[in-house]
Order: sequence, then structure tokens, then C-alpha cells
Amino acid sequence: MVTLRRRFCRLIVPLLLNCLAVPLAAAKEDFWSKKPYQNWSAEETRRMLEESPWATTLRLNSIQPSVTSGGGVPGGEMEANPSITYTLQFRSARPIREAQVRSSQLNSHYDAMSAEQKSAFDASAGKFLAVTFPDRIVVSVSFHSDVLNFDSLLRNYWSSQSLATLSMSVYLNTNKEKLSLMNYSVKEDTFQLTFPRPKQLRPDEKVSVEFVHPRINVIERQRILLEFSLKKMLVNGEPVL
Repeated sequence: MVTLRRRFCRLIVPLLLNCLAVPLAAAKEDFWSKKPYQNWSAEETRRMLEESPWATTLRLNSIQPSVTSGGGVPGGEMEANPSITYTLQFRSARPIREAQVRSSQLNSHYDAMSAEQKSAFDASAGKFLAVTFPDRIVVSVSFHSDVLNFDSLLRNYWSSQSLATLSMSVYLNTNKEKLSLMNYSVKEDTFQLTFPRPKQLRPDEKVSVEFVHPRINVIERQRILLEFSLKKMLVNGEPVL
């Protein structure tokens, strides 16, 4: 009898844990709907800004057989497997802007501020969050590489671009519309894309941001298409971008 009980436990306990894991994972994913942004942890804030319904991070790689020096990257050695990452955020979406405020709170040690300092911070944050985007969607794209020279090449490339040069390669796509770029700006390691707001968006649709990554040494030129599910981007039942 004891042996049968042990076998039963060995079979049923993993099943119960798996069942519990689903709601626990879901709860972890949608922390933004369960507590105000002022209570987000540093890890939750990072996840909102890097990998959430309103943000994603893409890594581009080029496998190298060995470490290259001299001829690989001018001026020094190169990683055996160099990479470039792009982190895209819907900056016009309130959850992303709340994460920006929360990140600033954490970096500024908000809890240790005086009442006067907190009041000034809250007033500034309130103005920032009060901005609305009724006619446009703003997307920011930050880039980084583990090869110093690649960072420099990326900055040179994106800083040399303009609305005119990108107008035929950068789009915001919905199920029914292909929206062209309205405005382009760049600062250091981040460029910003502004698109007209789609006329109508349904929760069952998807949106995607499309741009072209240039060839950077061994990492080839390629079209980037980053897709987002609107049903995951709901706030109070409405898609928020």
C-alpha cells in the first residue's frame, strides 16, 4: 500500500505543479494590470521596457569560426559570435511611459527623497504621463552591439538617415493598413519613428513595425518585422499603443 501511495504521489504531484504553473505564469506576466506602476519592482520595470506586450528585444547574430583580429574589425579583435540587439518600445503607450517614470524613480532613489523633492518629481511625472497621442503612434528603437566598433557603425548609419531616406522601407502595418513614416529623429543609440494612428484597431488584430537593418561588417543587411498582438495590449478592454 505504501509503495502504491508513493507511485501515486510521484505521478500526481508533477501534474498539479504544472497546473499551478499556468496561472502563476499568467499572474507574473500581467503585473501591470494588478498594481500601480509605482509598486513595480526593478525587474518588472525592466521587463516592461524590454520584453512585454509593448516592447520587444531582437538579437541579430553572425556565427564566426574563430576570433578575428586585424582584418575582421578595424582596430582590434572581434567577438567569436558578434551580435547586435534592437529594443523596440511603443513610447506613445501609457504602460511604457509609466515604466519610464518608474525607472526614473528607482534610479533617483525616490523613497529616500524629501517631501519637497517627491512633490517636484510627481509634478514632472504627472505632466509627462498626461501627454496624449490621439493622431499618432510613437515607436523608439534602441540599438547596441557587443563589438565597440559595431556600435559606432550603427550610430553613424542611423544618424545619417532621414524621413526621406527611410520613407520607402519603414512602416507600421495593421491587418488592413500599411502606414508610412511621418517623422524620424535620432539621438545617440536610439532612433524614434512616428506613424499616423490607424483609423480602427480591433483586439483580435496584430500590428507590426518594419524597418531595414543595414549591413554592419559580418552581420548582413536584413528586413526586420516585429509583430505585436493587440489582445495582449489591452488596458481597460481597449488596445493601447
